Amino acid sequence: MLTPYRGILALPGARAFTAWGLIARIQMGLTGLATFLLVQIEYGRYEYGGMVVAAIAVSYAVVSPQVGRLVDAYGQSRVLRIGYAIAIIGRVAMIVAALTHQPIWVLMLLTPLFAAGGTQSTHTRARWTHIVPDKDALNTAFSLESSLEEVLFIAGPALATVLATQVDSWVPSVIAVVTLAIGGYGFLALTSTEPPARRADARRIQAEREHSTALVIDGTLERIGLPPKPRGMRRYRGALRGHLLVTTPALVVTTVIFGTQGAMFASVDAATVAFAEELGHKDMAGLVLAVWAVGSLVGGLAYGSRVWARTLASRLLWGVSVTGVGAVSFMFAPGLLALGVMMFLTGLAIAPTMAVGDGVTHALVPRSRLTEGMTWTRTGMDLGIASGAWIAGAIIDRHGAQGGFLVTACAGLAGVAIAAASWRYLRSRRAYEEMVARDDALPVAA
Repeated sequence: MLTPYRGILALPGARAFTAWGLIARIQMGLTGLATFLLVQIEYGRYEYGGMVVAAIAVSYAVVSPQVGRLVDAYGQSRVLRIGYAIAIIGRVAMIVAALTHQPIWVLMLLTPLFAAGGTQSTHTRARWTHIVPDKDALNTAFSLESSLEEVLFIAGPALATVLATQVDSWVPSVIAVVTLAIGGYGFLALTSTEPPARRADARRIQAEREHSTALVIDGTLERIGLPPKPRGMRRYRGALRGHLLVTTPALVVTTVIFGTQGAMFASVDAATVAFAEELGHKDMAGLVLAVWAVGSLVGGLAYGSRVWARTLASRLLWGVSVTGVGAVSFMFAPGLLALGVMMFLTGLAIAPTMAVGDGVTHALVPRSRLTEGMTWTRTGMDLGIASGAWIAGAIIDRHGAQGGFLVTACAGLAGVAIAAASWRYLRSRRAYEEMVARDDALPVAA
């Protein structure tokens, strides 16, 4: 089962950027629950915790696509060197503001700074897209990434819960800051696997044309007998003309589906913490959420170990359907053990569903705009997390954990409905095809 993973990790530079990228993403498994617990413990209200987590998610939804667009245009190193610094400053300021009990609006004003580094998962996936030689290897790479992220979601919630409740409320948030700083800048130092910037490619192509002496006889060109006059990058006059969500409507569908999954993830986090507290075992909430992530890890590794014949649209429908049905079952859990079993079984479909969603985006979007395209799906997830965290937090304060699980169920069923309604449309879309230029061949190791 592990042979395909050994093959892609044997590609030049793959192990290094995977390892540093994983360190940089430790904060992904910590930030949501760590921030929620920091605010809930310091201010004593679940609703405040949900509001701040929602503000962080909205900030990512607004800022991350712009960061992704800049990364595609100017390159990861040039943009993220500054972006990571801003994100680190914002996170430190959030911790200080919470510990000094500043008004809640102060914490919410700091949240846009969190998103200045963009979405780390898309930066790592962009590197895989740059180095892998075929779609089957890319499917394996996306599955590996989703599975590794589940490792973070196994350790992250458990670590955040234990440290925040048994040590101090600020400890998991500080760990998130440190890992982002170390992993982020270590990742940027690996320039050999960094995807080329779109504008740099445009300048290179123009330079080649300017220095070309070959005659041209195609009468459709502007000047017969000479190379065509180089064109600059196309600039769109309308605010939305050329926007990926306009030129690629199927991307809107996947973004909305990711949004329902994000709402499900955020609401189940809050509901599980509240459920464990009602039973007198709040410190066990992280362990239950870790079991949910273990299921996702197992499912992701199994999914990426084989080549699938079914279409991406069908696989997406199946994955969303399994998570949706599982989300409904959480409402009927009599205790933490039963909830853990239900979460494990539901989790088996999470990483595969995320990998399929990435595959759909990869099939729909030009390689030169891939970071932006994958960022939009994460933007959908962030908006879902925002709504799920805020709604679940408010309902839990009024109706307890069962109200939070009701939000989870509604989000899961909404995902099933959207995936089912859009299945035929997604199946009819043709994949974007282009040759990926590389200086050297990068064969997958046997």
